[in-house]
Parts: sequence; structure tokens; C-alpha cells
Amino acid sequence: MDSLLLPNEIEIYIDALTPQHIKNIGSPQWLEFHQRLQKLNQEALIEATALKEEHVKECLISFGKVNVLIHEAVLINIWKYKVLPKLLKIEPSPTSTFIAYSVLYHEAVSVALLELVLYHPNCCEALEDSAPDLLDYLSGIAAQLLTTKQIEAANNESQETELFRQRNNLAFDIGIRSLSIIRYLSEAMDRLPISIYSCMYSVHDIPVLLIEILVEAPWVRDGKQYSGGTWKDWDQEQLGQSEAQVWLTLRQLLLDPECPKYYPITDGRKTQLMKLMPLMRPSLLDQLSPLIELKQWLCRVSVMQQSAPPPKPLLLETVLEIREKILQQAGGKWKKIAEKQAPVIFINNRDQLQEVAKQLNEAYNIDLLEKFEVKEQSKCSQCGKGAIQRCSRCKKTWYCSRACQVTHWPQHKDDCST
Repeated sequence: MDSLLLPNEIEIYIDALTPQHIKNIGSPQWLEFHQRLQKLNQEALIEATALKEEHVKECLISFGKVNVLIHEAVLINIWKYKVLPKLLKIEPSPTSTFIAYSVLYHEAVSVALLELVLYHPNCCEALEDSAPDLLDYLSGIAAQLLTTKQIEAANNESQETELFRQRNNLAFDIGIRSLSIIRYLSEAMDRLPISIYSCMYSVHDIPVLLIEILVEAPWVRDGKQYSGGTWKDWDQEQLGQSEAQVWLTLRQLLLDPECPKYYPITDGRKTQLMKLMPLMRPSLLDQLSPLIELKQWLCRVSVMQQSAPPPKPLLLETVLEIREKILQQAGGKWKKIAEKQAPVIFINNRDQLQEVAKQLNEAYNIDLLEKFEVKEQSKCSQCGKGAIQRCSRCKKTWYCSRACQVTHWPQHKDDCST
């Protein structure tokens, strides 16, 4: 079957994954690292889409390299706000932004690979002490969806304007992906360090963040819905993947038995929670029937009188080791780092630029990926409507609701593998 990397190549690439230094971004060694990471991301996508053995995921766990993906996402996130603006002051009108875009895209590659592998609970478990770093990063990225909108390319835009537009649009796509990863973490909290509960409920208040995102609905604009990286026509009712992820995360967090311990319902939180009620339209509950329980819970909360909060659990101080290490490496010398990187990020030599472009082009096997691209949304195996949930056992059969899954079970059970 078609594949981008052989099993032994996957093992070699993953075994060699090491956290990159912020000072080396854009160097030939960094570009080679980026090329390998992109190949791993594409191979993981092929494995997941073709329902093959997910060798990339298993190797990331066995070699203990999942935290490297988190490091790379956090690293580029810091770089694009601390170093890139200073680079553009040094070189306000760069002749080429190809490498700068590749650096920005590196963050998207890291998050895309995390989204693919963290779907599996055993991979979430492998996060261990890096889970708070990941949640801190994801909450910041997701919050940007409240203000970040995708921008269309304008005629005759400058290289600097183009680069900021690309940064903005990548941030939007990464933010959408972050919603899926937050859901995976919420469903695996019992496998993660106990500090993740306080991070999820108290430090970042993920429920309120997700409520604000639901109200804003950044995945909808001008009669279109953002799905699979593109804007598609929307019938005003069909539930999109991104919105479904947010609703399922809220249900998981608010109905979790540990929720009352970490998340007492204050007047302020109650006001935020009640914003969900008008959004829970009948068509939503038809497509995502587990939300019926959430609506019942919200109804009970709406008539509850505020009581004394329960005793606070013992909270362990969360140390963001990955972020702190990156900041220590930089030492606050952002201008000095920019001065060193300017000749590398904004190459003026045409031959050098073509050589780099040729090198990176090898990592983007578009022809192979098109064979595995999901052209349309998956269809419900029972009724044929658009589906947003897979059978939790075989991971192959799609359904639009729990009701359809139950109805279809007599036909599906013989094919469903454990």
C-alpha cells in the first residue's frame, strides 16, 4: 500500500527528534528537522486515513518523543511574536518570505501531528509532566479564535503584509485544531498528572473559554462553514466538526464527577453557563444526542441557589518547564537573535533560495496525499446524513447520532472489531 516512509525510516526519524534551539531556527540543520517532521506528519495522516497500523504514533510513544512536538509548537509560537517583528524591522521589505513562512508552518505541522496522535488515550498518557505545558499553549491558541479571522490575499500586497496574513491564517487553522486536542485531554484527565484538573478548571477556566468560542462561532462566516481546512457551503443546520468538538468537551468537563471539586458554580460562572441554553437548538440535540444530558444538567444549575463552595482540593503548583526552558535559552536577547537570523530567514541569494525550496519540496508529497484526502464529510451508516462521530470500538463506521448508532448495531456488530 502507498506510503511515504518505510517503518525503519519512521523509527530513525523519530529516534533522532530532539527539541530545537530558538537560535538555530532557519538554519540548514533546522530545515532538515522541519522536513523530517513534515514527512512524519504526512505519514501519520496516511496511516490514520487508510486505517493502517499507526506506526508513527506507536514510535512517538515508545521513544518518548511526544513532548518534542509540544516543544516545537511552543517554540515557534514564541518566535513569531518575539523574534519575527524584530526581523521585519531589520529587513522591512524582504525580497522573499519563503523560509519565514516555513518557520511559521512548522508550528502548524507540530500541532497537526499532535492532533492525529493524541486521539489515542495511550498517547495522552505519554504526555506525563508536559501536559500542563500543552494545555497552557492550547488555551492561548484557542483564545485567539475570538479575535482572529482568516484574511483573503489582497492585490499587490507587500511581502511583509503577506507574511502577517499567512501568520494570521495559520493561527486560525491551528486554533481550530487546538479544539480537538483539548477534547482529547479532557477525556484522558484520569490518565494525566493530577495538576491537569486545576489547570483545566481553575488556571485556564476552559469551560468559560469554550462557551465564549461557541457564542462567537469562528468556524462560520458568510453562509459558509470551516471544515477540513477550507470554507464550504453551509445549510445553517449541519453540525460541523469543530463545533461538535467544543460541545463534547464541555459535556465531558461539566459532567465529570471531579468537576464540583475543582469548579464550584459561582454567580459569574452560572451567567456564562446559561449562555449555552439558547444555543442548544433541537437540530443540535438531534445530531449530538449526548448533549441531552448536558442540557438537563444546565437546567438544574439554572434553578440552583448558590451554596458555600466545597473545600478546595490540594493544588500543586504548575511549572511550565518547556516554555520556561525556551525563554531561558533566549535570555531575553530577541534583537540579537533576530540579527543573527536575518540573513538566513530572508535569503537574498536566488540560487540558495532555490536549493532550499527544492529541499523542502521533497517533504510535501501532494500526489500521494491526494489519494487519501477526505473529499467530503463522512456519512452516517444508518441514515446517510453528515456524521461527526465514529464507532468507539472499530473506529471505522460513522454515525450522526447515538440513536442511529443503536439502530444500526444489529447490522454492524458482526463487522465491529474490538
